[in-house]
Amino acid sequence: MDRQIVCFGIPAFEVAVARLHDPSLSTRPLAIAPLNTSRACLREISSEAEEAGLAIGMSVEQARRVCPSMHVLPPNPSRIRTAEGSLLHIVRRYAPVWEPVQAGSFVMDLTGTGRLFGPAYDIAAKVQHEVLTQYRLDGVAGVGSNKLVAQTAATLIQPSELYDVRPGSEPVFMAPLSVRTLPGLQRPCMRQVLSRLDDLNLDTLGDVAESPVDALELALGDYAGQLSRWAQGIDSLPVLPPASQPQLEETVLLDPDEIDDPLLTGRLLDALQRLCRTLRSQRRVCGRLSLMIRYSDHLEVTKHEHVTPETCWECDLSSVVMSLFQKCMHRRIRLRTMTLSMAGLTSYAEQTTLFDARPVEEQHRQERAKQLAVALDQLHARFGEQSIRYGRSH
Repeated sequence: MDRQIVCFGIPAFEVAVARLHDPSLSTRPLAIAPLNTSRACLREISSEAEEAGLAIGMSVEQARRVCPSMHVLPPNPSRIRTAEGSLLHIVRRYAPVWEPVQAGSFVMDLTGTGRLFGPAYDIAAKVQHEVLTQYRLDGVAGVGSNKLVAQTAATLIQPSELYDVRPGSEPVFMAPLSVRTLPGLQRPCMRQVLSRLDDLNLDTLGDVAESPVDALELALGDYAGQLSRWAQGIDSLPVLPPASQPQLEETVLLDPDEIDDPLLTGRLLDALQRLCRTLRSQRRVCGRLSLMIRYSDHLEVTKHEHVTPETCWECDLSSVVMSLFQKCMHRRIRLRTMTLSMAGLTSYAEQTTLFDARPVEEQHRQERAKQLAVALDQLHARFGEQSIRYGRSH
């Protein structure tokens, strides 16, 4: 059975949600960026801002010089989560398996649903129509036989459009596209690969597909085989639901840039609690923690630490997070972002240790901490993310 994959998303999702709440911004050049500092970079821009010469990654100060009429709004994570939940309400209705790609964008595996809902392109059109009718958000949809083709097709069209790549036509579809179209080549680790492709004058995916793999290996090493398959529209990666994602991460955006250790550690512990709550809802445990901090001068530092035994409780992981923070903070320069990641995720086991070597007082303290975490999970599930405010981070 041929796979049927749909990539649905709202271009410039944060901009679209902001305009939904304030219609007066609908025709103005609009950008999303942290406020209170001119060194902040634009993280999302509207089509009007792009036409005025702005680009993602441009500093706010430079953007104001290029486009004085630009209106800047700060990120609003709570509003974005609410909007994503609304989209998922429709996506879940049609897709038995779906994977979040980025804010406001999802990949849906519709293989085997034809008898229920019809062809994949019909389902994509229905999702577009329902999102537009119910939430006034204009989305794009790419349909293909794998994730790579569907995601690539969705990036080539404008809102309200649908791109259907029929099975067997993947090489023809990919051939005229620039190599920079591939989502996998946008990662920082692939900059050297892009530079080598420029040196070899391999500008399109068709050029890469026609090149012998042996010749590509001389220039690109281990990346050659994967890149050649991508260029032909071949991708075997499955659509992974959230509970099967290989890792979880939470990014803390600091606005303005911050250097106060108690505030920073408080924000990190808040992020840890959200990650642990997600782990418990998925009945998984974490075996590895990573912390990446980005300074105001864009220098990044990343540290990792294994967690033994694997766990999903804040009381077990908070000391690890604090240790990672101390290892990363070797410069007294303000921070711009912090990203806490969990990897080595496995299914939760009910079996506990038969003989616990910890003192009885320590066991009781840990048990009370876990009971409190479960109670907070129930409060969040019933009353929402903002139901509890933590004094250490506000």
